[in-house]
Amino acid sequence: MTQHIAPAMALHRRDFLKLSAGSAALLSAGAFTATLAGCSKQQVPASGYAFLRDADLALFAALTPAVLGSALPAADRAAHVERVLRGVDATAARVLLPAQIELYKLFDLLNTGLTRRLTTGVSKPWAEAEPAQVTAFLIRWQTSSMGLFNAGYRALIKFITGAWVGTDAGLKSAGYPGPWQPMFDAVNAA
Repeated sequence: MTQHIAPAMALHRRDFLKLSAGSAALLSAGAFTATLAGCSKQQVPASGYAFLRDADLALFAALTPAVLGSALPAADRAAHVERVLRGVDATAARVLLPAQIELYKLFDLLNTGLTRRLTTGVSKPWAEAEPAQVTAFLIRWQTSSMGLFNAGYRALIKFITGAWVGTDAGLKSAGYPGPWQPMFDAVNAA
């Protein structure tokens, strides 16, 4: 006995197949573009860093002010951003190799011109991106219906906020008063 698919289900299935084919084509084009741009090659970390490459530093330098907003002090802003970059680098260098590979894929997606434009809406390199464009990108990924973008957003945010809270200024902005002095003295007694 042959079963017939209801027209509404067939249309739904057809739309799903179109979406799947379109997504596969977009990912393939992105991978091809990244390969042409040299992103598939293992690149060395930036000078003085263990994991982040030069392009990754520009990415996080652009994202940090947008993520931290008013919590990032205006005084010595570049020094505070540098501390965040160091924290992100230290954390990324300590994750397991499979996670590092995935991070490099995410960073390559965000740093390659064509895929950056298509996935973030930011046309210029990160070092030249306008703060409003960076904020719009973050909102776009946070509110996207695509789980991949949501996961990328969460990873970027967690790296930045985790690194920020690891600084004295970050602890202060979070309202952490520091360790209770009697307990600190007891634990650190020689």
